[in-house]
Amino acid sequence: MKRFAFFRAWTPRPALRACLAAAGLVAAMAIPAVSAEQTAGEQTTGAVGRIVPASGVVGVFAAPGSRVTAILVHTGQRVKAGTLLMRTQATTADTDPDLARRQLKAAQELAVQQVAAQTATVALARSRYDQAKSALDTYRGMGSSITSKKEMSELSHAAADAAATLHAEEARLRVAKAQTETNLDVAKRQAEAALAGTELRAPIDGTILKIARRVGEQVGSDPPIQMGDVRTMYVVCQIYEGDLLRLKPGMGATIRAQPLSQPLHGRIEDVGRMVETQSRLGEVRIRLDRADPASRLVGMQVDVTINR
Repeated sequence: MKRFAFFRAWTPRPALRACLAAAGLVAAMAIPAVSAEQTAGEQTTGAVGRIVPASGVVGVFAAPGSRVTAILVHTGQRVKAGTLLMRTQATTADTDPDLARRQLKAAQELAVQQVAAQTATVALARSRYDQAKSALDTYRGMGSSITSKKEMSELSHAAADAAATLHAEEARLRVAKAQTETNLDVAKRQAEAALAGTELRAPIDGTILKIARRVGEQVGSDPPIQMGDVRTMYVVCQIYEGDLLRLKPGMGATIRAQPLSQPLHGRIEDVGRMVETQSRLGEVRIRLDRADPASRLVGMQVDVTINR
């Protein structure tokens, strides 16, 4: 009991106390601490995105091979749907509007002729059937005492053959009408494409983002004019599949990039439901609180932090 009392009353010397304190400090440092930044990181999702208009970037296409003859707008100009943006001139038969008009007219005339000819054939077949049926009915009405089975059989077969011919010609008329409608549709679409290729008009209300051709240059397969509705701006980012279920519309997001003097802010408007198989990424659309300056940086890559 005395030894136990001595142990409880024992106090280490100052030097030993310093050693013990140092050892305690080392032990404390060995235990990983959770910093405030790490705690905040656990509540955010990071991604890389790009700035896009609400409408997306809309390409206004012209017929490949045509040449630009006039440009009636400039970059940054806001236009209404239907506004004439550019004129081009056809350089091939496929893009010649006059040729397209002549081809459409020829297709219309041919369609009328084909349908009229087959309609006349059907009328002739119907007339022959009516005659054959009338002859059969008349002979049958004469009574069995006068008619013969052989004559009755011949008249019956004649009426049946006339009916089959009529049905076949009516089927050919339906086919002819369907074929002419298809040919007319193709000709109309070719004419519309050729005419549209000479005058490029705005498909939506929006702002001209890029004019890729000058007067005299030839148009390729890419759109010579690109535009978009920049009154509302978005950031579209790709999110790893493991984080998609943690995100929902309304969550706030911060957007940063080197050209931006201050971060942009917005909120998730849509969380995609499709995941790309190879990359395992899904799309998230963030609507920015204000359009400027994002409206002047369409397509720029940005860093996105989503606050969960």
